[in-house]
Amino acid sequence: MTTKLSAKFTLWINRLLAAVVGVLLFAMPGLLEWYQGMRPLGLHGAAAISFGFYLCVPPVLYALWCIDRLLHNILLEQVFVEENVRRLRRIRWCCAGVSLICVPAACFYQPLIFMVVIMAFLALMVSVVKNVMAAAVELREENDLTV
Repeated sequence: MTTKLSAKFTLWINRLLAAVVGVLLFAMPGLLEWYQGMRPLGLHGAAAISFGFYLCVPPVLYALWCIDRLLHNILLEQVFVEENVRRLRRIRWCCAGVSLICVPAACFYQPLIFMVVIMAFLALMVSVVKNVMAAAVELREENDLTV
């Protein structure tokens, strides 16, 4: 019961994040202008943030979609299946992609280096979870064959 409640809560938070990213697609120019009024970003800072953000949106939305489908499978009690391993693999690549996209942007706006490190770490963590899930799927399939 607690697992399903947690999965439902996470699913709704995930969908809320996707909506926030959708809103930011349109609000980012205004937010950057507002932020520059508070703290000058230098000659290329705003362009680096904008460039990085808009290039990161597709992998972020795809990762959120994969998380949505993964949580949907968990709610259907389809946890240790190959499809979930594939989704985790895709999420890992999305995290790694966002990290790599932010590298050139961080050359122009140095605080983005934190995004590079955070997303690389997240890719590593998702990779570990993916490996654990893959081992569990293999074990389940092996057990299904013996029974």
